[in-house]
Amino acid sequence: MLSETNAVRVIMADMEEKLSGDYLFDMHYIRSNLNILSNKMPIIIDSLYEISDGKYLELYDVFKRADSEIQEILTKKRETGSVIKGKISMINGKDANVCKVMSPAPLKGQKVLIDSGVIACKGVSTGNAFLVNKEDDLNNFPDRAILVARHISPKFATVMNKAVAIVTDAGSATEYMASLARDFHVPTILNTKTATKLITSGMEITVDAVNGNVYEGRVDKIIELVQKRENLFKNTRVFKILEEVLKKIVPLNLIYLRVDTFKPELCKTFHDITHFVNEVSLDEMFKISNRPDVKEGKAVRLVLKIPLKIYIIDLNGGIETAAKRITANNICSIPMNAFLKGMMSMKWPGPKPKTALGFASVVADIAIEPSLSRYRGWGKSFALLSGEYMNFSIRLGYHLTTVEAYAGDNIDHNYIRLHFKGGGASIERRIRRTRLIKEILEKLDFEVDRIGDMLNARITRYQRSAIEEKLSILGRLTVYTKQLDMIMFSDAFVDCYLQEFMKDYSLIEAKSH
Repeated sequence: MLSETNAVRVIMADMEEKLSGDYLFDMHYIRSNLNILSNKMPIIIDSLYEISDGKYLELYDVFKRADSEIQEILTKKRETGSVIKGKISMINGKDANVCKVMSPAPLKGQKVLIDSGVIACKGVSTGNAFLVNKEDDLNNFPDRAILVARHISPKFATVMNKAVAIVTDAGSATEYMASLARDFHVPTILNTKTATKLITSGMEITVDAVNGNVYEGRVDKIIELVQKRENLFKNTRVFKILEEVLKKIVPLNLIYLRVDTFKPELCKTFHDITHFVNEVSLDEMFKISNRPDVKEGKAVRLVLKIPLKIYIIDLNGGIETAAKRITANNICSIPMNAFLKGMMSMKWPGPKPKTALGFASVVADIAIEPSLSRYRGWGKSFALLSGEYMNFSIRLGYHLTTVEAYAGDNIDHNYIRLHFKGGGASIERRIRRTRLIKEILEKLDFEVDRIGDMLNARITRYQRSAIEEKLSILGRLTVYTKQLDMIMFSDAFVDCYLQEFMKDYSLIEAKSH
């Protein structure tokens, strides 16, 4: 499913790019891409139907309706070609039938802060930078500011009408928020690697999302050059046809992941369908390790020098051998290896409370260092593995942690999802522990939703190395926090252990790549 949805995103992004006016195309380009989309959309819906036990049939009706409306547009009178005067150059490869209008060269004599990245939406804008490090920062986002962040986030939708440009350290042009930026015509450069290091809040900058440069200060010359570019293709009929077709494909109506608004019957476009399928399929896969049929399937014990009963189910290429007894050396799964590396680097059973906070050692001994006999009451933990995939359901006493991850060479496939709930302490102490986990995860660039003692977190589209590093930290965090609820007597403990974890496990250095 990942490859199919990614292929659809790439096509949609490419077709959107054609509306920038910098490209020539004909009806063959439109029809060939629509043919691919029409073939892939049912496959994507079928995949969700299978893993969800026959749910979400409404999506077939949404697809048929949108596809029918597209076909009506194509039956209208249209051109099959266009003649344009001007300086153009041919693009090689799969888009060899497309021509690109040359953009003005980067200006000399100006200080260029950034000259790399992926252009998600073309345009030029100038303004003061505003760094967004956490969700609460969006509440103070000023009008006509340039949003600078480590990674693009769906939460940015709340300020899209205020932002005049977006620049991020990481991200992909096929992300849903990148598409939303194109809908709002907000010039956007993603995956610059260094934006948050080189740009500070309040700094005046000029974002040239035509050539992929970010200048220090206001550069009026580049703004004038881009504004003078003549869109020679925009008034042709073939351009108008693509414009109409994309109205049935690209707009994203399901922006917020709320129960009342995130429903299959509210989908209207191809983009809505792929977004819905992607989110729901992740939820369905996320639950798979807790299904009875999975636990009754063939599983082998993973023997480790930690007090956990872990059973492995190999989906394909997750372990080296089918032996009944395997060790960490037999694990071939990239995400599982990273997660285990973090878990096994910790000293079990966990950290001691700070004596400076005034608690007697007897409290620490009882709450933090129970005898190993207590571990025998822990349930079995199950991990479903393939070479690049992990779904690990970890049972530690009274709480459950589920971590799902994909770590491969295609950045658009990579993600981590985490669910945490439970504990044996009072509700107040459990809530303090989830607050601690939330703050640590947000420093790792995760999007986190917390309700009481339950927490859900996710991160998407990072390079494989960054995913592995974050999984290693999650492994440490799982061990570090497993019984902290027992001693979370006040909010002061949250701040104390937050600082300790950041200091002891180099969290600051592993934030983003």
